[in-house]
Amino acid sequence: MATKKAIELLKEGDIQAFNKWVKERRKNGKSAVDLDDKDLSGLKLREADLREAHLNGANLRKCDLKGANLHAARLRQADLRGCDLREADLSDADLRKAKLKGASLKKANVKGARGLD
Repeated sequence: MATKKAIELLKEGDIQAFNKWVKERRKNGKSAVDLDDKDLSGLKLREADLREAHLNGANLRKCDLKGANLHAARLRQADLRGCDLREADLSDADLRKAKLKGASLKKANVKGARGLD
């Protein structure tokens, strides 16, 4: 149910409502949003709160993730080709085997991120 709600809000492009929903989940002790293997390609996710989100194998190709909070997110084998990740917080994120060709990481915080070597 939570995954369905998250995808619905993200596809509607209502990042403010999504961030509010995530905040309420955290307040109630709920776990991180699980979007493993989901197709979110091309979405406008600017400044989305995806801290600790499970995005392993997700298709995020050509997403606008400028300024998004992806701190400690799990992005193993995610498709991030052509993504705008400028000013995003990718600190402590797991990007092992992620596809990053053509992704813009200008001014992104990548401190402690794994898989960017």
